[in-house]
Amino acid sequence: MDQITNEQALEVIKEMIERTKRKQNYAGFYHLLWGVLISLAIVAMYILIKFEMYDLIGFSWAFFGIGGAIVSVIYSKRTYEKQGSIQYPDLGINSIWMGLMIAMFLVAFVFPILKAYEWYIVYVMVSLLLGAANFSTGILLKQKMPIINGILWWIGSIFLLILENQVAFMGVFVLLLIVNNVIPGIYLYSLARKQNGK
Repeated sequence: MDQITNEQALEVIKEMIERTKRKQNYAGFYHLLWGVLISLAIVAMYILIKFEMYDLIGFSWAFFGIGGAIVSVIYSKRTYEKQGSIQYPDLGINSIWMGLMIAMFLVAFVFPILKAYEWYIVYVMVSLLLGAANFSTGILLKQKMPIINGILWWIGSIFLLILENQVAFMGVFVLLLIVNNVIPGIYLYSLARKQNGK
């Protein structure tokens, strides 16, 4: 009787994980959205630096950040009913990424204001955090793509620490965003559309 109960429990856990995997396809939109927005923000920052318009850099990041947050909230509300009830694996994934967002806010905005490190270290720290979040998500859901993305973010953080040329530095970070956010985002978003029969 205990053996049957254990098997049933395992099946329930497997089903919850599979359901969470299907729900994660909706996350492809966020990967794609933020990958594109951050890439555009970096390009805008490079242009502003070139024209020595340093005072506008903060406003530029705020514009893309607030715009992305608004679009994310609207999309989240639209997809909430389709995703169904929240399971424990969902809570785990949500906790990982919520923790990431809080840490990234501190790393990208608070610590530089407190002069904890130079501006370029922000990209290194963000890469490390994105690597940890992607890798943890992949382990939890037993998916290879987030694990690979996490490892690529970590490798990228080493390159960012070594590079001294500003253009190459920004270029590598944008490349990391395309490989680890935009491409997976397109793939996951297409899967989500197929799930909805679109």
